[in-house]
This record gives sequence, C-alpha cells and structure tokens, in this order.
Amino acid sequence: MKRTIFDEMATSISEKERRDLVKKINRNMNLNDTRIEETIYHVEVSKEDKDKYIKEEILKLGFFERLILKIRKFLSGKTEEAAYTDQKMTKLKKTILKKSPGITHFDTRTVTKLFAETVYVLFLKTSSLVDLFEEFWKKGDTFQKILTELVESRFPGIVKTIDDLLNDEDAEKVIFEKETKMALKEEVIKRFNNYTKKVSDSIFYDIEEEILPLYYFRPIIVFPYYEFFKIFGFNPYSENAIYSFKSAPVFTCMEYIEKIYYAIYMVLKVAQPVKINPLLGKHFYKNIEEEKIETENRDSIQDMENKEEVPNENSSAEKNSNDTEEDKTLKWFYKKLEDIYEESKKINKKIPLVEIIKYYRNDYYYKLAFYIPKLRFKELYFANLKIQVLEQVNDKYIKARNLMIERNIDKFFKGKTFVRFFHFRTYTGFDYEKIGVGYFTNIRSMELLFNYLVYYYNESIRNIIDLSTRTVLAQDKITSTNLMMQISTIDDAYVKIQDFDKSLSPDMEDGKLFLRLRYGLANDNAYLKMYKTFILQKNKVSDDIIQRCIEAFDNIIRTYSELLNSTQFEVKNSLAAHYNIDGKTKSFRDFLVDTVDNIRYFKSLLAQVKKVEQGDIK
Repeated sequence: MKRTIFDEMATSISEKERRDLVKKINRNMNLNDTRIEETIYHVEVSKEDKDKYIKEEILKLGFFERLILKIRKFLSGKTEEAAYTDQKMTKLKKTILKKSPGITHFDTRTVTKLFAETVYVLFLKTSSLVDLFEEFWKKGDTFQKILTELVESRFPGIVKTIDDLLNDEDAEKVIFEKETKMALKEEVIKRFNNYTKKVSDSIFYDIEEEILPLYYFRPIIVFPYYEFFKIFGFNPYSENAIYSFKSAPVFTCMEYIEKIYYAIYMVLKVAQPVKINPLLGKHFYKNIEEEKIETENRDSIQDMENKEEVPNENSSAEKNSNDTEEDKTLKWFYKKLEDIYEESKKINKKIPLVEIIKYYRNDYYYKLAFYIPKLRFKELYFANLKIQVLEQVNDKYIKARNLMIERNIDKFFKGKTFVRFFHFRTYTGFDYEKIGVGYFTNIRSMELLFNYLVYYYNESIRNIIDLSTRTVLAQDKITSTNLMMQISTIDDAYVKIQDFDKSLSPDMEDGKLFLRLRYGLANDNAYLKMYKTFILQKNKVSDDIIQRCIEAFDNIIRTYSELLNSTQFEVKNSLAAHYNIDGKTKSFRDFLVDTVDNIRYFKSLLAQVKKVEQGDIK
C-alpha cells in the first residue's frame, strides 16, 4: 500500500518528539473556548430563491444539456427542477471523486483518515505559533500598546495623557469658575473630541493593512485541532499510541470542516510575501525568544523543525550574514507563516471542501457567511485613549484643585506672613494611616479662617461694619443690631480659635491627654477608642467654629447686598458719601462692594479647602 505523507512523518519522529507533540496538542485542547469569535454562520436560502436560481440556470443550458435533463426527468418521473437538482448533486459527487479520490465514502457517509492526515500536516506547520498567537490576544493591553505606538509614530502632536489636552493652569480656571469635577470632565471631553477630528483616517487605514495578516492567520493557527483529531479516533495519551486515524461520520466533523474551509479561505486572502508591521514583529520576536528559552533543554518536534527552517549557527550562509539575532528570529517567524500559507494552498487545491460541504448538507445552494475582520482601528484607538484620559480626570482634578487653592491663598495673602498654629497641626514621626486611625480634619481651614480674621476682618472689614452702623444704618436699629451680633460671633470665633490651639499645648489638660494618646497608640490598642473619641470631639469643635463664622459672613453679605440694591433716596445718598479708611478715600458704596467681594472670595477658598479636607472629589 502506498505510504502517505502522514505515515512517513509518523514513523520519522522519536518517542520524545511524540511526547512533545502530545503536549502541543494538549495545549490546543486547553485553549479558552472563547478565544475565537463566532465567525461562520449559515445563510438560509429560501425555497423561493432556490426555485428562482434553478429556473434561471435551466434557461441558460445548452441544447445537449437540456436534452439530457429531459431524459433524466422522463426516467426518474420527477419534475424538471428536481431532476436538475439531482444532476447538480451528481456533478458535485463527480467533482469530489475526481479532485480527491478516497477522501470520503459516499455509501457509508464517512470522511476517511486521509482528510485527518492532511489536516495533521497543517497542524504541524501551525503548532509552533499557537502559543505566540494566543499570548498576543489573551493580553488585552498588548495590541492596544502596539497600536498606540504605531499611531504616535505617524501623527505629530499626539495626545498621550490628559496633560496634553488640558494643562494645570487651564484646569485651575475651570475648577475655580465652576468648582466641580464634572465641569472639568466636560472640558476634557470637549477638547478630546476636537483633537480626534484632526487625526487623518488614512493613518489608520495604513496601519490596518499592516496588521490584517495576523487576523487572517489566526483562525487556522488556533483551530481546535485536538477536538477534530479526536473524532477520527486519535488518542495521543495512549501508552502505545500510534499516529493513525480512522474514518469518521461526516456529520460529526462537518462543523470542523466548515471551520477549516473558513480558516484556509482567510489565509489565502493574504498577499505574498506575508509581512506584518515591524512593531508587531518585534512583539512576536520577544515571545519567540521566550519560547526558545523554555524549550532549549528539551528534545522536541519544534527543535526538529527549527533545524530544517532556521539557518544553523555554523552554516556558511549565516557566517556571511549581517542579520541580527532579532532579524533571524523574525525571518523564522515569517517563514512559518509562509509555510502555513503554502500548506493551506495545497489543501485548497487537493480537497474540494466546498463541494464536500454542499454534498453532505444535501443542498447545492447551501451558503456560508464569513465574518471578515473589518478593523475599525480609529474607533478602537480613540475609544481606548478616551477611557485612559477620563481615568486621569480624578487625579487631574485633585492636583489642579490643590494647586489652585495654594496659588489663590498665596495671592490672597500676598505680602502677609501666614500665621501657623503652634499645637493644632500635623505631627511627624508617627504613621497614623498605617495603623488605620484618622487625624484632625480642619487644620488647613482653621488656619485659613484665622489668618483671614487677622489680616482682613480685624484690620478692615470690622471698621467698615462699625462705620455702616453709625452712618447708613444709623436709623435702622434692627439691621444695625443684627450686624453687631455678627461682629460678636466673629470676635468670639477669633478668641476661640486661639484657645483651641492652646488647648493642645503640653501644658493644658487636653494637650497632655493628646500627647499620651499619640504615643500610646503605638504600643497599646486600648488607646485606640479613646484617641478616636478625642479626635472626633476636636473636629466637632473646629467645625462649629468655622460654621458659625460662615453663617456670620453670609449675614453680612446679605445685609450689604440689600443696601447696595436699595432704591431709597436716603440710603443712596449715604452710600455716595466719601470716607478715608485704611489710607484709601472712596465712596462708601465702593467700600461695601469691595467688602462683599472680599468675603465671597474668601468663602470660595474656604469651601475648596474644606472639600479637600473632607476627601470630597466631586
């Protein structure tokens, strides 16, 4: 009996090579079932359409063909259409027998081992690339990183991070005006959309052409060869396993035959010589090198293939070559793809896959629809980039808000020495976060309020309030009394803030307790509850002081706003009067406008500081 290619290969490999091949088959078996998209589906052709096709084809028949059809119709007793369908199916059968005799047994409706052996040769060509292809698609970020590199290499002024769209200064302006993270996010999206319109579609079309071969080769490389061979009785785990197959029921393997047809169809769409973008080649180069390191101490079939396909280090050809190790490995990779291409072409020529599928589906007009990858790289690239940029909004907001606060505080208190608390402060030398305990919440906001009272309220605003009660509000006792109450509240807060700081001094009872609790936390968990209670109490006191001042300032703003908007002649006349306050001479209306603006600006700063202290990132 004539020996097949498969028989020759089966007898030529050693036991160790066989075991290595078993491992490769096993890897195919264990690949994630979701690794390949559903790319093949049957297109239902209606009876009406089939009848239409048949009638059109009959009309196109020549004289002798029509004569034969009439004889068939007469002998079979069938309709002309049914006789013509039988004729088409007979033609399919003859084509199969002529193109690949012995590939199938029509009487038993089986596919012979010749089919499995042919696919097995293809498997040997693809086995060394399975891990590389799977690794490429399993790591979701690998492809995106390569795509990003490709785009960045071809488009100047590329956006990589949120900073490329919105600098810190612009971010500060947005936050200061609208005070929300959502406003910042909306600005980023607006600038991102404007940016995407500037990037030419042609960049992505070119990239697609350089990447498509990987998509076209993927179905054939990650084809479920193990499951297919198993249908033909192949058991690589048997101790006495011999690489032989037996015939298999055609309907059991029909799904795989259709997938093989699709896989080969995809490979043959690639133009020769097979080339991919160098960046992708470098990715595979690295993985190939890792594969070589893993297998260098094992005798395997891959080693045997490498000996045949990769130039030997001692060969004269290599000695005369200037190729780097990377170049050599990439050539090895490209040669593997070329080998797969050539083997696919052989199978396509040798096995009438379309005819076998149609014949055993008993439908000459049976159609398969294939999903051909349409790589929308522009949408993919920008969708991923947008996600990355928006993920950075939170950090950008926090950074810009903190910078804005510090810059505006420095601007607001320019020329003034900012007063720091002696005792109500952050103490170094102990990691409170490490042991999971909180700390004073309002240190920064209390300092800001105290400095405002020292440099603005005490030096200027209080004098303006006093003057207003003696002039424009002299006849309005209710409003005047209300303002005096606000003064009292703020004056009281000024004293309480200083007392609050002093209370934490080591000379004071609270200070002694705080010191004991701080150092006790490191050694005794019993102090934990007492410490938390102490912190909560102090936070409550400081919150109350700040809130009372805010309410007092709100009352002052409301009172002066009503005065400035008043239509009464007496009020307007009083506001038009000029005074000299703190060396400045202008109308009292201007003094009140400046006061209201000053308090509002301070309140905005204080609100931002409070958000930071409370961890509010909205």
